[in-house]
Amino acid sequence: MKKTTYILFFLVTILSFGQQKYPQNDFRNPLDIPIILAGTFGELRTNHFHSGIDIKTQAVEGKKVYTAKDGYVSRIKVSHWGYGKALYITHANGYTTVYGHLKKFSPKIEAYVKKQQYKKESFEIQLFPSKSELPILTDEVIAFSGNTGGSSAPHLHFEIRDTKTEKIINPLLFGYKVTDNIPPIYRGLRATPFGKNSAINQIPVAQEIHVKKINNTLYVADEIKAIGKIGLAARTHDLLNYALNKNGVYSIEMHVNDSLVYYHNLETFAFNESKYINLFIDYPYYKQKFKKFQKTYIEPANKLSIYKQANNKGYINVNKDDVLRVEIIAKDVAGNKTILRIPIVGNKTIIPIVQENTTTPYFVSKNKYTVFKQGKSEIRFPKNTFYQDTYIDYEYNKDKITVHKPELPLDKSYTLTYFTDSLTTHQKEFVYFAQKSGRYYNYVTTYKKEDKIYTNTKYLGDFYLKYDSIPPKIYRSNFYNHQNISKHKELSIHIKDNETGIKNYYATVDNKWILMEYSPKKNKLTFNLNDLESTGKKHIFKLKIEDLLSNTKTFEANFTK
Repeated sequence: MKKTTYILFFLVTILSFGQQKYPQNDFRNPLDIPIILAGTFGELRTNHFHSGIDIKTQAVEGKKVYTAKDGYVSRIKVSHWGYGKALYITHANGYTTVYGHLKKFSPKIEAYVKKQQYKKESFEIQLFPSKSELPILTDEVIAFSGNTGGSSAPHLHFEIRDTKTEKIINPLLFGYKVTDNIPPIYRGLRATPFGKNSAINQIPVAQEIHVKKINNTLYVADEIKAIGKIGLAARTHDLLNYALNKNGVYSIEMHVNDSLVYYHNLETFAFNESKYINLFIDYPYYKQKFKKFQKTYIEPANKLSIYKQANNKGYINVNKDDVLRVEIIAKDVAGNKTILRIPIVGNKTIIPIVQENTTTPYFVSKNKYTVFKQGKSEIRFPKNTFYQDTYIDYEYNKDKITVHKPELPLDKSYTLTYFTDSLTTHQKEFVYFAQKSGRYYNYVTTYKKEDKIYTNTKYLGDFYLKYDSIPPKIYRSNFYNHQNISKHKELSIHIKDNETGIKNYYATVDNKWILMEYSPKKNKLTFNLNDLESTGKKHIFKLKIEDLLSNTKTFEANFTK
């Protein structure tokens, strides 16, 4: 009883300390509507942890975005992807707040950015204003919410970072009020044996274990018969009031016979740690089944700093006569928790199974630079490309190169090369690498040098040689040749490339560069006619676009404004 009381006190202390060590009243809500979340801090995303919170904007764009506290704009980034239009504001209390997927900036910031865009003749831009250039007052409107960049729906992405270290911190630890009385939900459990003398339910193979819901805060797994060294991984997510989004949990802890064995929380982490999400989850199983199971054990190469306790790295050693009471507890920031009880009994019986021989001629040592060649292809693996020594499959077959299965996470990029000396001049000009997704082939960044093409990638799988000599399209403009557009507020025109994608676009009016905003999601370019220096006369609009294989398309029209 004393041990249980101590553990409870320890965990409550960790949670409350995590909240109280950050200022609780320094930062205001960046919107003037209640905070309802579409995404939580540390949520499991593809190849990374989510670095902020996603605040719903009532499914619309254009909500006023306020500075969370007075400070100055220290960074501005405008990109077609990622955070889209983003602002970084540095505050005197040692933190920097970040606002992403914005529709537009406030007038003074917009004017500052536009001046630099015209100077550099580029819509995409990154700026680092000095402390005195763009000071921001408390409660000042700094932007309007949007859906720019890699966003899939209107919302505000909001972060808090330590200004000095640039580590990102869970914003919900700063006193923000988010209604949440719903405990996390379990979707499944996986058990994995490690070593030749280990087994789960008598076989030396990882397995999903059935989980039954007892009530909203308790789930029970089927009994596991095990022997040797094993690891557990839980599939869980959190729900918040007023939203249907499946969000990430704040912490997971594991107890074995009432002793705390494992605990991690998502209080803070560094950007360069985020790639280790592929060791944090059961990555091979995710690639096979599209299910993310969070491990309660730590792989040797995993350098995440989120772990607070991990006895024996979280692995459980099961002896033949053991009867173990295991509990995995998932919590959200509000303190709601759900328990998954897992009965484990020792059973020394191991039924050998015949496994496919995975040995191939292609062995990659983690600590050695490795090069393989086959046919017209070559692969080069730098040291520490893989997290451990491994055999890989490698096959060259004319227009297809297979580099293992996409089920191994990589720590570094490797180089895949195809030698083009046997191609015609036309083929050399338009050849590129692609990977297949469903029925579609996706362009893989391809470089050309003499008689070869190559790519640097962190993805395994099948690579195809494809050819693109088709120019991109320019279509559906909101004006026509010789039109009087005096009532128009903007010029808009759609562009698209069905093969590799748009690389560049360059637009002018009367041979002067103009700022056209590109929305890849809408395949649309827009120009604000307020930027037009002179009116009441005939103008010449010209547009040139280029795809990733340097195929080009041009458009020209006259208009009167």
